[in-house]
Amino acid sequence: MLTGDLLRVRVKGRELLPSFVEPTRPALVERAVLLGQLFAQAAEEGWTRGELDQSLREVEGVDTDHRLTRGLSKVLLDRSELETVSDLDPREVRQRVFTCAAARGPLARRAGPTGRAVAADVLAQVATELGTDAVTLGRALYADLKDEQRLVSHRALGPEALLHRYNVALVQAVLLRATWLKVRLVAPEPKRLAQLLRFARFHELMVRVEVVADGAAVLVHLDGPESLLRQSTRYGMQLATFFPAILLQTGAWSAEAEVMWGPRRLHKSLVLTPAQALRSHYRDTGTWKSRTEQFFEDRWGQAQDGWVLGPGQVQRIQGQQMLVPAYTFHKGGRTAHLDIVGYWRKAYLEQRLAATPPDVVLAVSRRLCGDKAGLPADLADRVVPFAEIIPVGKVVEQLAAVAR
Repeated sequence: MLTGDLLRVRVKGRELLPSFVEPTRPALVERAVLLGQLFAQAAEEGWTRGELDQSLREVEGVDTDHRLTRGLSKVLLDRSELETVSDLDPREVRQRVFTCAAARGPLARRAGPTGRAVAADVLAQVATELGTDAVTLGRALYADLKDEQRLVSHRALGPEALLHRYNVALVQAVLLRATWLKVRLVAPEPKRLAQLLRFARFHELMVRVEVVADGAAVLVHLDGPESLLRQSTRYGMQLATFFPAILLQTGAWSAEAEVMWGPRRLHKSLVLTPAQALRSHYRDTGTWKSRTEQFFEDRWGQAQDGWVLGPGQVQRIQGQQMLVPAYTFHKGGRTAHLDIVGYWRKAYLEQRLAATPPDVVLAVSRRLCGDKAGLPADLADRVVPFAEIIPVGKVVEQLAAVAR
């Protein structure tokens, strides 16, 4: 994910215009190749973070757009694993070295060769105590600091794939400041709509679906992190991570987000369409399941009290809105549904309850509350609250009570 200092976005009136790159432009492909080779070499040779940063600064020195190079490097860094590599505990080493040095008096007063000799003696003494040598001890002394961590693995990207990923990362960074995101799907295939909503559920987003009056389009409304009082940073990451799922749509689509921009937090608009040629890096399956769903399915088994669990069936709800619940249950000739609410705030939950048909049970996460107060007492009896695992017994009770 790009950080704020790496964003390349122009402001035109009320609209935000990310400075997308052309993934086939020769000069950019050449730069992406160079950065990819640099990270591959760093992983192969186990460079420290400090050594990698120094090499990246040297690459920046020959470029005119430093922010772009740093952004591409950030995308590659997010695909790398950095670890503290040391057979000794750096904290224990520092404690022993500093304690030993303090017993000999301030080294700062012993400038030049004398001070260096005393420091070498300290390292040699502590190394002997720990059963190692002074060189290994010296490497371990600060091995856990950021600049001393070593690159132990890297998932390579081809040059054009890196440039496509950079374009997506620009949008994701902007969405971290969104109040809302609205996706318009024109005559979507049912499986594509269900796929998008599964991704939204996987990322535990606050989502509402509406059918446009003429039935020609579907609007998917997603609340943004700026709409929450609590957990807004974490929610923003979830919304940004969800974004590439929109790009899997095969039909006509558009997306608009309201963004709180700059130090003055001005209301700006971000508009996206297929014309910008953004490419998703997600596998086109849509079969992702959240841990909550997986735990629930595992605990449910084949059937509970005769209720058989199946995939959610599309439900037309209040006005032009529609709902694709997580699950639909059948028992004899009776049917009921369960939908899972991830992040929420009181106003959103009240709206969901008001629009939800009486045969749909809502499972609401206490952990993902976005208000300072918890679950309101006047709403608690209309939902199945849960922390990590949805209680199967409570769901069975609710299904029996609401089924048609």
